[in-house]
Amino acid sequence: MGSDNPNLEKPLEFSILIGLVSTQDRERIFEVLNAIQNQTGNLGYEVIIVDRCQDRISNAIDKRYPMVKRLTCSADTSLPAMHTLALNQAGGQFIVVTEVHCVPASNWLESFSREFTIAPPQTVAVGGCVNNGVAESAFDRATYFCEYGAFAEPVAEGLTSNLPGMNIAYRHQALKEFDTGALERGFWESTIHPEMLKNGHIFYSSNNVRITHCKKFNFGLFARQRFLYSRYYADMRYPPHQVLIRVSAALVTFVLPVLLLLRSFRNASSKPALRKGYVSSIPFLLLFYVIWAWGEIVGYLLGSNNALGQLE
Repeated sequence: MGSDNPNLEKPLEFSILIGLVSTQDRERIFEVLNAIQNQTGNLGYEVIIVDRCQDRISNAIDKRYPMVKRLTCSADTSLPAMHTLALNQAGGQFIVVTEVHCVPASNWLESFSREFTIAPPQTVAVGGCVNNGVAESAFDRATYFCEYGAFAEPVAEGLTSNLPGMNIAYRHQALKEFDTGALERGFWESTIHPEMLKNGHIFYSSNNVRITHCKKFNFGLFARQRFLYSRYYADMRYPPHQVLIRVSAALVTFVLPVLLLLRSFRNASSKPALRKGYVSSIPFLLLFYVIWAWGEIVGYLLGSNNALGQLE
C-alpha cells in the first residue's frame, strides 16, 4: 500500500479512482501511473486503486508508485462496487474515474480544473475525448470503433448529455447525493448519469480533456466482454416483472447490428481520426455488433447472471 504522497502537501483537488481488473495487457497500468505522476499544472491529487487481482502487478505498484493508495477486494467485486469503495476513501474536491489502460495527456488534470471553471455553475461532471493508441490491425481498430468511437476527437464542445465513463471528473458533492446501493448498481454512465440529468444538473464536454485508449485485446476476451456488457445493460433497463416489455425489446434488438453499423459509419464520416482504416474494420465491427445484440437479447430474456461482476 502506497504512502508519502508529495501531492498531498498541496490542496487536494482531485481523487483519481482506478479499478485494477484487467486480465490482458496488464502492464499498461504503469503507463497510466507514469502519466499521472508527470502532470502539468502543479495540482494536488491522490490516486486510489482498488485491486481485485492482487498479484505481481499489485506488488510492483506498491514498490514503484508510493503516491498510490491501493485497496484490496474480492475477485468477484464489480467495477462499480470497486469505484464506490475508492470513493468512500476519497478526499478530493473532484472525483476522476479512469481505467487501467487509458493513458492521460500531460495536461489532463489541469484541463479538468480549467473546464470546471469555464463551465456553467450547475455543472457536476466534465469529460472529454478518448483517442486510439492501439491501431496496428483491422481487429485493433474495430475494438476501438466499437467501444470508444463515439468519443474520438473531436467530441461535442460544451453542454452535453453523454460523457465517457473512463475520462470523466465529477464534483465530489454531486456523488454524495447517491447512496451506496445506487452507486454499485451499475456503471455510472448508465445508472447515475440519467438521474443527474433528470435532477437538473449539467454535463460539460471538452476536447482539451484527452486520454488515449491503449489496451490490446485478443478476440476471445473482447467478444466475451462485449457480450457481458450488453447482457448487463439489457437486464438493468427494465424490472424483471415487465415480461412483455422485455420480450418486445428482445425482438426489436434483432435489427440492432444494422443500426449500430450505420451509426459507426456516420461517426467515421464526421471524424477524421476514424476514417483511416474504418472500411477494413467493418467485418470485425459487424461481428461485434451481432455479439452486442445477442448479449442484449439474452439479458432481456434471461437476466444478467452476474454479468456486471465479470466485466473488466
